[in-house]
Amino acid sequence: MSAVVVGAAALGCAVAGAFVPTVAYRLAVPYGEPARRECTECGTPLAPGLRGWTAGPDCGHRTSVSRWLTAPVAGLAGGLLGAALGPVAVLPLFLALAVLGVLLAVVDVACHRLPDQVVLPALAVTPALLAVVALVTGGWDDWLRGLLGCLAVGVLLTGLVLLPGAGFGFGDAKVGALLGWYLGWLGWDAVVLGVVLPWVVNAPVLLVLLAVRRVGWRSKVPFGPALLVGALLAVLAVGGWPTIAAG
Repeated sequence: MSAVVVGAAALGCAVAGAFVPTVAYRLAVPYGEPARRECTECGTPLAPGLRGWTAGPDCGHRTSVSRWLTAPVAGLAGGLLGAALGPVAVLPLFLALAVLGVLLAVVDVACHRLPDQVVLPALAVTPALLAVVALVTGGWDDWLRGLLGCLAVGVLLTGLVLLPGAGFGFGDAKVGALLGWYLGWLGWDAVVLGVVLPWVVNAPVLLVLLAVRRVGWRSKVPFGPALLVGALLAVLAVGGWPTIAAG
């Protein structure tokens, strides 16, 4: 694998990940409410325009998780994707999805929702962006499989949402459908792993939270982070992880 590709992917995602806390702060609001416009500590209005989405409030209060956490997490995800997929035309889209995933995970942990302001536009542009890649590479079979993966995962998770007491939300189903596009592009084995692995990821987290009494048996725990981590692991599994380990 090219160290240049891995390094560039990691650096690009880390830089983008540094902006996640401010965006997450504005989006981490209860369902149905508009994006936050002022500091919750002192009421200082956030800056208008782009600056308000990329810089914290002028009062200096901490807005969300530290960028010293989100930047390395996004950078690690980007580096792993660069190593697993290599210099392929679709890699930039996977890297953008990794940064988006860090943002969604932070918001989901903060307020137990996956905001439509982020997920729906991503779902809307993904078919067109992947179609451009398919046009360049001739990968229309991959595009069609991505569409089917999106539908399969979306329908499956929607069915789980409708089950009484399932503890899932429609936001999980939408994010699952988005991930299904990308996993389907890679193959059906990635789709299957992307459905199974989130449960494997979530189980030990739940056990730890129960052990330290942070949640109870009836508590609802955000499932979005597990979906996103499971998808990353699925990409690594089918994208050539043994090759990475071999150097």
